[in-house]
Amino acid sequence: MGNTHDSFPPFDSSNELEKQAREPLLLIARRLLAEAQALSSRIAAVNEIATAINRTLDIDEILRVVGKQAKWLLDFEHCSVYICTDTSSCRLVTLFGDPVELTATIVAEDSPLGRAMKTGQSQLIREGSPSVFLHSYASQIFVPLQSDRQVIGTINFATTQAHAYTLEDLRISYLLALQVSAAIRNASGFAQLNQLYAQLEAEKRKSEQLLLNVLPVRVADELKRTGRVKPVHYDSASVLFTDFKDFTQLAEQLTPEDLVNELDYCFSCFDMLIETHKLEKLKTIGDSYMCVGGIPTPNRTHAIDAVLAALQIQAFMQWRRLEKIKNNHPYWEVRIGIHSGPLLAGAIGHNKFSYDVWGDTVNTASRMESCGVCGNINISKATFELVKNFFDCEYRGKVNAKNKGDIDMYLVTRLKKCFSLDPTGLLPNEDFNQLYAAIQSGHPD
Repeated sequence: MGNTHDSFPPFDSSNELEKQAREPLLLIARRLLAEAQALSSRIAAVNEIATAINRTLDIDEILRVVGKQAKWLLDFEHCSVYICTDTSSCRLVTLFGDPVELTATIVAEDSPLGRAMKTGQSQLIREGSPSVFLHSYASQIFVPLQSDRQVIGTINFATTQAHAYTLEDLRISYLLALQVSAAIRNASGFAQLNQLYAQLEAEKRKSEQLLLNVLPVRVADELKRTGRVKPVHYDSASVLFTDFKDFTQLAEQLTPEDLVNELDYCFSCFDMLIETHKLEKLKTIGDSYMCVGGIPTPNRTHAIDAVLAALQIQAFMQWRRLEKIKNNHPYWEVRIGIHSGPLLAGAIGHNKFSYDVWGDTVNTASRMESCGVCGNINISKATFELVKNFFDCEYRGKVNAKNKGDIDMYLVTRLKKCFSLDPTGLLPNEDFNQLYAAIQSGHPD
């Protein structure tokens, strides 16, 4: 038996068939290699665009980069993006070429853009132009932009050359659309996050403002820091009460709405006046109004501040009375009482906080109001001693106060003439301000 290899002809590189196939194969291999290199270059360009557009979270900046860089991927004379970042806001942005305005026909379902939006499938137009808004371009590509499985828009390319675009161009456009979709999704998420932060910040400011409506800034800060407020003893502060004479009888002449509106009008004015003089409003109870000078930040001028505020509250109520008389409406007259002395201040409550004061000084101030004279400012001897250099006062003598016995009381009539800017003794002049500043600083002499 001979060698089996001998039964077959030996391999001959000069085989005619191989000779004939070799050149075409080489050409095919070279063409495929060139196409692979070209495709690789285009994919690399897509990645470069992706890197560029992911450097920003601003949608308009993302689109600007796409319009500038996409020329490395496709030949086009028009490039645009139709984008709907939310259900109520869609726009067509021209990135390259003549501007195109958004119309209903552009996004109609029978248009290429409309079909891309509805089906989520890319549209390749090789010749002719069924698209109205790109009618002057023979070749067109519409690729959907998708986010969370929702079509949020399209990216559109067009050129006047017929049969310009191939399936490979469509695939490259699809890769670009994926990157643009991801960048838009990130930008939209960032915008929503910022909006959420803004809403949270607004709600935080509202909560803090509500807290400041019931607590002084210093007390509110302590409450936020520690969760509680320690009671503080003050050696000297001035408590001011107001009350309207015959409020109940006059209230019966008003509708509930008019009554509340009138109280709101008066107390809003009181709020403004005491804030001007750095007093702290504590509460209103019916027609009574209570505020304190010298807390939560102690000062040496609390009694002067309280009397100045009282003079201006008195003037406001006198003006209001004349206005009511002129219009034949019922009017209120106010009693104001002030006493100065030591007290304890703090915040109480768990869910509804209240800043309040306690001590005999508070009770005595309340008696100053209840034992006062309508339309006047009734002050105790303790307050009188603190303000007598600034204000003219009339001694009323000892007045019996409920559960307090006889108390020396004074009616404040006006600022002393030497400290008054106006004839009525309501507004302080420069001499007043200088002496006031000296007392504030602790150097009255």
